[in-house]
Amino acid sequence: MDNELTLDDLPDNVFVALGRRGMEGIPLKECTYACDGKELTLISVKKEPPRIKGKSLEVVVEYWLVKCNKCHRQFTIRQRVRYVDGKRYDTMVSIIDDKGNDLGWLGSY
Repeated sequence: MDNELTLDDLPDNVFVALGRRGMEGIPLKECTYACDGKELTLISVKKEPPRIKGKSLEVVVEYWLVKCNKCHRQFTIRQRVRYVDGKRYDTMVSIIDDKGNDLGWLGSY
């Protein structure tokens, strides 16, 4: 785990587009299970080597393994970060449960 990374490095919310009605924020730092616990502990962060899609586009996938302090279950916050010309363009966030099932796209920031 990169000792410099903490849960403070993640945003509090990710956003989902509502068409012409704007964006809606969804809390990122809460349990994905039924307990809805608000306290998470970071266990580890793993990063895949960057994948280069083009001359100026680079995609980095990060896996943030966290544990809910209320129900004590683990889940993974997966981020796909796209960089264009070395600058972060956007980040797509999805959740993976403790059995490895991809629960789908949560939002972006």
